[in-house]
Amino acid sequence: MSSHSAMRPMMPDGAKRSRPAHRKASITAGRIAPAVAGALLAAALSPLGAVPANAETAGMGPVDPANGFPTWFSDGTVRLQLCYQAGQGCLVEPPNPDQPASYPDNFPDEAFWFAAEASGGNLGLYEAALEAAHANEAVIDGDQMGFARLRFRLDGLVAGQSYTITHPYGVHTFTAAADRDGLGVINETLDQGACAPTPDAACNWAGVGAAFLGDFGRGTTATFLRQEGAAAGTLGDINTARTVTGAPSGNNFVNVVGPNAGGPGVNTLTVNTFTVQGLLATDSVGGPNTPDLPAASDSGRSSSDNITRVNAPTITGTLPAGTAGPVQLVVDGGAPRAATVTGSTYSLKLPTLANGPHSVQAVAGGLTSGTLRFTVDTVAPPVSIVSPFPSSPSLDNSPTLSFTSSDTGARFECQLQPTNVVWDPTCASPKTWDAQVSGTYNFLVRATDAAGNVSPLASRTVQIGTTVTAPYRKVQDFNGDGRADIVSRDSTGTLWLYRGNGTGGFQTRTKVGTGWNSMNSIISSGDFNNDRKADVIARSSTGLLYLYKGNGLGGFSSRSQIGSGWNSFTAITAGGDYNGDRKADLVARDSAGRLYAYLGVGNGGLSGRIQIGSSWNTQNTILGTDFNGDAKPDIVSRDAAGSLWLYRGDGAGGFLARVQIGAGWGSLSSLATPGDLSGDGRADITARDSRGTLLLYRGNGSTLVSKSTAGTGWNSMSSIQ
Repeated sequence: MSSHSAMRPMMPDGAKRSRPAHRKASITAGRIAPAVAGALLAAALSPLGAVPANAETAGMGPVDPANGFPTWFSDGTVRLQLCYQAGQGCLVEPPNPDQPASYPDNFPDEAFWFAAEASGGNLGLYEAALEAAHANEAVIDGDQMGFARLRFRLDGLVAGQSYTITHPYGVHTFTAAADRDGLGVINETLDQGACAPTPDAACNWAGVGAAFLGDFGRGTTATFLRQEGAAAGTLGDINTARTVTGAPSGNNFVNVVGPNAGGPGVNTLTVNTFTVQGLLATDSVGGPNTPDLPAASDSGRSSSDNITRVNAPTITGTLPAGTAGPVQLVVDGGAPRAATVTGSTYSLKLPTLANGPHSVQAVAGGLTSGTLRFTVDTVAPPVSIVSPFPSSPSLDNSPTLSFTSSDTGARFECQLQPTNVVWDPTCASPKTWDAQVSGTYNFLVRATDAAGNVSPLASRTVQIGTTVTAPYRKVQDFNGDGRADIVSRDSTGTLWLYRGNGTGGFQTRTKVGTGWNSMNSIISSGDFNNDRKADVIARSSTGLLYLYKGNGLGGFSSRSQIGSGWNSFTAITAGGDYNGDRKADLVARDSAGRLYAYLGVGNGGLSGRIQIGSSWNTQNTILGTDFNGDAKPDIVSRDAAGSLWLYRGDGAGGFLARVQIGAGWGSLSSLATPGDLSGDGRADITARDSRGTLLLYRGNGSTLVSKSTAGTGWNSMSSIQ
């Protein structure tokens, strides 16, 4: 049924005659001046109760100069033209439908871009519409107006009782009034976004669209209902009620709950068929295609799963022929961003996004695409080796190790060095290796998540067989005399060897190199290539890492590059074997404060890294040493307050509780851990004061016990190791 009258009769020839015009809510009949009409409308179209903020249409077309109304409104999926032509399935037609429509002589005083109606049982009428009209119910140029409408008419209810109506465009509650027979009735019309012209301004049609139906929050888009099986070019039929889809609330029905809503003693009424008017604009084309996360921005094991570690991805998409530009992308419901259009494609590189889910829609020509949903994940999955652990040493030459990750979607890769140095990409826990000969083995495992983030290595060292390899100890003896030495670079870039005398002092220094100012970090690494000669590792200004192989005579035999990209680290040190595989390692801190052990392979190279700490940015100096002589390397560090801390290594990549071994060290510079300079078998620490004096702090294995002068004039040195 119509909002206002019975269905128009059919003429014998099948031609439809104009339906009686819809009456505007409480608008006084007859002519009134436009200014007065605007004032009346502001009151007459106000809702009878509080109405939630409405959703919006997605766009509107230009105002048709022939009749003063917008040519179309869009819900983001289709554009609906103003429907008033005879024989087009419109709710209203020109007064003389046998003649072409013309303004103002043969034009209805109201028409619709969209209308959906439902009725049945006690529901006399439910209407949702986007309407064009004239302020005085007469077609007068300058009186064009419009609004979005919700109308509810019910009878047979209980007067004074409350009724909740759930419908495609929201939920409303009304109290039934009494009719002349004492029965309850609801007759409510809610007109939103009413727009009427004034002497000084035309109707604000964008405001009409912005007030389109629905309590979904302003800034969101409410879609038009569409009949299932609608004829091509339409959203439905005004003469035949059918089921519908497209309700923005998800409620493709009208449900009334209250006393006798469904009849005497029945408190629920549901109607799920609607007549629908919606005529697609003749120039209507599909909107832009749903955006895509292309392969280059969709990292990880799949380039089409929309899970990526790329946190500033590029979004792409295509435009069907005829789609009007420009194209804007709406990211996470934010402000539109202009995309670049090249031919029939569009693209936009997004700014850095936070970890988590995101959504993108494309808007072009007043139409909105489907929604791309993707997830940014830049967090590496954790991985750990779990019990039972194989004993070490062990007579079992086929070790089994178990491991896990809290990321249930992570996949694992394994190595067992030195015999299985190629990553096994199908490693699953527990992993049992084939038989190994007696020796020291280092088990490594890493996890990769769906976004392609790779975890730090987890490591476990196992001794197989009865012959146990001696643990690695860092010895800083460059000339093979059994005494700890120091290497130092002066301001000219010359590298000097200060050979220890075994009692806390030095013999005559010797020059061992020039041009070392190109290095921004110099590390005394001990015997890093397993040839029993102390080496030096240095980082260049371009981030390349070099091993300078000691010749055992106080100099170097050659250098080799062992890494690149090391400028990302804020501290590098060497203290020995941090993971217990009897091979020298490096320790490095990144800008986020994470501490890593870079595992040596025993020949001067590096195989991978394991994370051994976090939050180390509170320390301004980090030094590697075996301070207590247990062959498990430690870390000595200084914090911003000048306190000196000892982190005792556990031999498996971790540390015991830290112990403070000094205070007031903030005024000292160039701290170093050269080993046993004093000759008492215990590791010592050196530091330079503001006068250039090199101080020796003797250790006893658990703390520092005394201080002495090891040299003067050291202010000319830019690095002391």
